[in-house]
Amino acid sequence: MNAVEEKILRALSRERDADAVDATELSAASGLPLATLMSSIVGLEQAGLVSVQRASREFVELSAEGVACASDGTPERRLRKTLSRAAPREGLPLDDAAKIAGLTDEERGIALQWLVRDKLASIEKRGATTILKPLTAAETPTEKTLARLKGARVEAKALAAGELELLRKRRLCRVVEEKTARIAITLEGAAALQAAERGEGGAAGEIGALTPQMLRDGSWKGKRFREYDPQTAAVPLEAAAFGKKHAYLELLRRVKEKLVGMGFREEHGPLVELEFWNMDALFMAQDHPAREIHDVFQVEDPSRGEILDESLRDRVRLAHEKGGPEGSKGWRYAWNPEVALRLVMRSQTTSVSARTLARGIRPPVRMFCIGRVFRPEAIDWKHLMEFNQCEGIVCDEDMNFRDLLGYLREFAVDIFGAEDVRFAPSYFPFTEPSVELIARIPGRGWTEMGGAGMFRPEMLSALEVDVPVLAWGLGVERLAMMALGIADIRDLYSRDIGFLKTKW
Repeated sequence: MNAVEEKILRALSRERDADAVDATELSAASGLPLATLMSSIVGLEQAGLVSVQRASREFVELSAEGVACASDGTPERRLRKTLSRAAPREGLPLDDAAKIAGLTDEERGIALQWLVRDKLASIEKRGATTILKPLTAAETPTEKTLARLKGARVEAKALAAGELELLRKRRLCRVVEEKTARIAITLEGAAALQAAERGEGGAAGEIGALTPQMLRDGSWKGKRFREYDPQTAAVPLEAAAFGKKHAYLELLRRVKEKLVGMGFREEHGPLVELEFWNMDALFMAQDHPAREIHDVFQVEDPSRGEILDESLRDRVRLAHEKGGPEGSKGWRYAWNPEVALRLVMRSQTTSVSARTLARGIRPPVRMFCIGRVFRPEAIDWKHLMEFNQCEGIVCDEDMNFRDLLGYLREFAVDIFGAEDVRFAPSYFPFTEPSVELIARIPGRGWTEMGGAGMFRPEMLSALEVDVPVLAWGLGVERLAMMALGIADIRDLYSRDIGFLKTKW
């Protein structure tokens, strides 16, 4: 027993009437910093001299953005009020309503998304103009929870799972974990303290380390040194655990080798991307609802980039405004080049496909990219805010939709070991027809793995590509969950050595 441990036991002995003492109270009573106290408690607990009751609770409180929404109203509520005051029946153009409501570009996208989801307003197209009409004025679930949390701190379990998930998804709250420990001296601890006070192994005059200076001047003579138990259990070292490659990284390497063996060429692209490449070049309209609610992280400084190829920029503009191939009318709106210059963290590796096609190709071409993408997601067993996506395109005159389905099935079953796969019709602004790959994850059931389709003629025409192009963008982490036999996507990035050794 050292001096610190003896001081802790002495402070506990003065609290014999209490079953246990809170760690913060014990820190004050013993005069020890809380960190020092808790560090020493571990050794005392292992020696059986104290007992510790540990507990953990999660509390929810509003973030800075949540406080602002609770006080001033959410973006969708502010936009809804504007619609009710200015045009309760006929509605308002989206641009005018957002301007009157004083919404920023970011708030405008948020407001539109939740107006539709919470049925506060309806959206309709009148030519090239997006019109909003107010619907119900009822308080939304988000607003009810914000009111409940305003100026308060609520235990997480007091909120319904849906309420908390909704606030976390919108970054309107934060969850704070509060850990507590109550400590009590055991009978063995009381006996050890009494022995120390009688001078039988106490800490007075005890020295923790023998120094070279003490050996030189002989000052160690007559001193009492802290005892060490050579039988103390140590963590066994396993030579086989050293130098082992992480299973997920090794899987990515094998996937790349497999794709290269199938004749694919690997490409790369920037993580910070122009909206031009992330959306506009993919024929995603700037005033389309799918564009307004497309979740991305905006870059603040610098906030704008540059389009170097003016000819390509003009072709993309014409595709949006008037269409490309015969029969296409485009989106029929005034394309804004300033929006295309905004910088974002890329939300899809399809931007790499667009850049590759824009450089000019000579069919047949098979290209793939495995890289990081970023989306504001609520983290759970199958969602991360930063994850890897496997993008691929095949360009050839003979390519068709059936070939695409064959590629997708081969990836899921042969490379990642899916038990079974399904295909479901879907919609993406830049592919037609479009499909979603759904695969069965052991222990989790059917899960959506990513989207695919044939690039639209308007997109290909602007990029000066005159052959069919099939494309896919798959979430590699979810596929890896099947291949590695795990049921939580977060385990792919675990640094728990015990888990990594036993699992992989």
